[in-house]
Amino acid sequence: MKASQRGICLVILVLAGASAAAQEAPSDASPEKYRLELVRIVEGHPTEYVFVLGRVGFKSVDSLKKFLGTLPAGSIVEWAPGCMRSGDEPLISVGQEWELAEFKAFCETKKIDFILVPSG
Repeated sequence: MKASQRGICLVILVLAGASAAAQEAPSDASPEKYRLELVRIVEGHPTEYVFVLGRVGFKSVDSLKKFLGTLPAGSIVEWAPGCMRSGDEPLISVGQEWELAEFKAFCETKKIDFILVPSG
């Protein structure tokens, strides 16, 4: 192999290596972390609940999901609902475990890291 051919091969290898390193380099931006809360509204009957994420409220699981679907992949949603229950809360009522499992699956499909902090 001639010296000029070796030089070209070396340049190609260096560029390929730099390109691969750039693609594997982690970004400096850390994922956004959100704290989810469930607020009970006691005025009126039946009791209503509102999910609060930051400074935004959602009256239903569906509207919460719609908003979560707009978050960038890698976002973190942490929820520590506590251990006090009325029995009719969305996502965490006894006998409705499927609802929380479905919500977790939704977060997975949107690449959102849902962290449920158990209490007790």
